[in-house]
Amino acid sequence: MAHGNRHPGASTRAMQDVVEQELSKYKHYIRTRVRSYDVDRQNIVHNAVYFYWLEAARIEYFRAIGLPIDRETFLTKHRFVVAHQEIDYFYAAQFDDEYEIYTRIPYIKNTSFGFEQIIRLTDGRLLVKASAIMVHLNPARHNPERIQDSYRKLVSEYEGNNVELLS
Repeated sequence: MAHGNRHPGASTRAMQDVVEQELSKYKHYIRTRVRSYDVDRQNIVHNAVYFYWLEAARIEYFRAIGLPIDRETFLTKHRFVVAHQEIDYFYAAQFDDEYEIYTRIPYIKNTSFGFEQIIRLTDGRLLVKASAIMVHLNPARHNPERIQDSYRKLVSEYEGNNVELLS
């Protein structure tokens, strides 16, 4: 939507430039295609579907950093839950578009950590910029618990200088 004298696509183009610069911080990405069940009656990806894509990319990120993934991982070993998630939409993907999801962890606190994610088409068009805050819960008591040092080490080794360990 245009505001004042700005060109209607100015904010999207400006964000696209910012994202291009930020991508150097992202070491992890997955690539796939829009499936027929991802689109709605307007033949664009339904807004809620992006949240499923982001979750799938976070799981693949965990796998890439060396976190063993099995049926018990998020039940008894690493009980991470989403405490907050936000998303900005810039462009609508359509059936059979090829896209990439970039994922990183910029910080780890005592009981929580953040995710930043970018989804873009393989031609470079920005679809989504998202962030999430995950909280580590004690599996038995379901209350926040300090994130294990072994997990902090996995993330630090993978992200290098691009992650802040805040506590």
